[in-house]
Amino acid sequence: MILAFDFYYVSKNGVLEHLLQEIATDFGITHKVLRKDSIVTLFVEADENKLGAFADVLSVSLPLSIFFKSSSVEVVDSMPSEEQTLPALMIPLVFTPKQLSWVERADSPRYLSPSIFPSAVTMTLLEDEKPSLSVNEPKGYKSVYLRIAEFIAQGESLCVQCEEGSYVIGKLEQSQMCDAFEVIATDLSVVERMVVCKENEIKALASLERPAIRFKINALFAEKGIISVERVFLRLADSLFLYHLCKELFAQGIFFLFKTDSFTCKTTYSLVCEPMLERSVEPVSVSVLENGEILVLQGMGYASRALKESLKKFDEPSHAAFASIMQEHALFDTESSCFYLSKTHDDTIMNYSKEHGMLNLVTVSLPASFSELFTAIENSSASAKRLVENYREKFPELYEKSMQTTIPLDAPKNIYTLWQVVSIVLGMSDTFEKGAEKLIENAEDYGGEKGPRMDYYLEREDALSADFDYARLVRSGMSYKLAGTDDNTLSFGYMESLSYFISDTADAHRENLSTKKIALAGVLFGYKRLSEMVCKNLKPNHTICFNKELPIDQ
Repeated sequence: MILAFDFYYVSKNGVLEHLLQEIATDFGITHKVLRKDSIVTLFVEADENKLGAFADVLSVSLPLSIFFKSSSVEVVDSMPSEEQTLPALMIPLVFTPKQLSWVERADSPRYLSPSIFPSAVTMTLLEDEKPSLSVNEPKGYKSVYLRIAEFIAQGESLCVQCEEGSYVIGKLEQSQMCDAFEVIATDLSVVERMVVCKENEIKALASLERPAIRFKINALFAEKGIISVERVFLRLADSLFLYHLCKELFAQGIFFLFKTDSFTCKTTYSLVCEPMLERSVEPVSVSVLENGEILVLQGMGYASRALKESLKKFDEPSHAAFASIMQEHALFDTESSCFYLSKTHDDTIMNYSKEHGMLNLVTVSLPASFSELFTAIENSSASAKRLVENYREKFPELYEKSMQTTIPLDAPKNIYTLWQVVSIVLGMSDTFEKGAEKLIENAEDYGGEKGPRMDYYLEREDALSADFDYARLVRSGMSYKLAGTDDNTLSFGYMESLSYFISDTADAHRENLSTKKIALAGVLFGYKRLSEMVCKNLKPNHTICFNKELPIDQ
């Protein structure tokens, strides 16, 4: 009897193929692993009883993955004739059931090891830069974790230098000394004590890739006043050292740590793990949409080598992002348009056809100063001039604050920067740097379904190729502000109207450029509320393409 297990796995990194090969080999069953596009198939042959036992083993031996979408099984008549060819695997797989059993069993030679590599690791704990404890065998590792858990519980922090890099960790209550940090939950069961999350996000946190996800702090946790921010990136332990340490901390009732790469905070204690083996997997952060789509925001360590190599051909980030989606979705014979909305690079709306190649159609321009912005608004029409006068009279402090704020010369020409501008003009943020994030958080907090329609237009309205009209965008917000519209409603209006601008532009491309696929790229689409509105507006008329395994921004 032959069973065929089909797995819909969108990455071509070779991870699933090697896991299936390993599981089948360890079980001792005749097998073959083949791949066609995004479907990886494991064929196994044995009698009915052995196949049933293997199916049970397979179900508990495969880890969750952000790239794994679905599976099915069927009986087939014969083994396929194709030769099995497994891609090279360059990724060390840490959080698989097999690997974890190696470091969790007391009789294992790698018990409590901070590394997946079989060689012995020396863990040296230093206090005030002087060694206080050093061990290099399993029976001693426990004492290191207990000692670290003890002083972290007392409010101390630890500087770690291990194969996954250098960083500082400590109790979340001590995070005030850090400029930026992410949260480590010491156990999956405590995540909902801190943040608002969905079931599909919980599953993603527990996956093989151990991604970080941006969450909103829930009301009960916010009342404790432990941290001042309203959103955090949170993940589970993403290294074996943190995995073992988190178990000890969880047992002591410590549920959340901060982790930062910033070394502005001084620590009494530090830990060095040697040998310092190079880490080959960059930490991953993702956004999980309501429909189950998982967007990689950062970290390309789990992407296939071929895709990563292809990015080197492009100097322009927007072109690299569009080309990567074209490669992942095989769009090189398809007329396509791409909306690239970044936070760190210039935004571009592009179109691709076999005849003309990749063309830039729309770019974003910025005012050099707020004075230039208000002048541009005043010059747009007589009513706009009166609007600026009324705004200056009703909100003199906001107008003056804007005039005193500098727009950085190197600010990327994108919607995100324009949202920073908007946030200053409308008084949503005290600083230019935090303006866009404040607008985004306001929009996420908005409880309604509809917002005011903001003016996202090109300088030449009916053109397919033109610069973005920033004056009209800001002017529309000023009008609603004068009418008494609150910040959350204004912010949602800016986000929602952007989604309509994208769908309207996509419709124009379909009608005038015969566009068949719409690619969405750039980290701005990592904000769930924006992405879900854009997808909702596009889906009735367009096929949407995101990156499958590469980050959505390059």
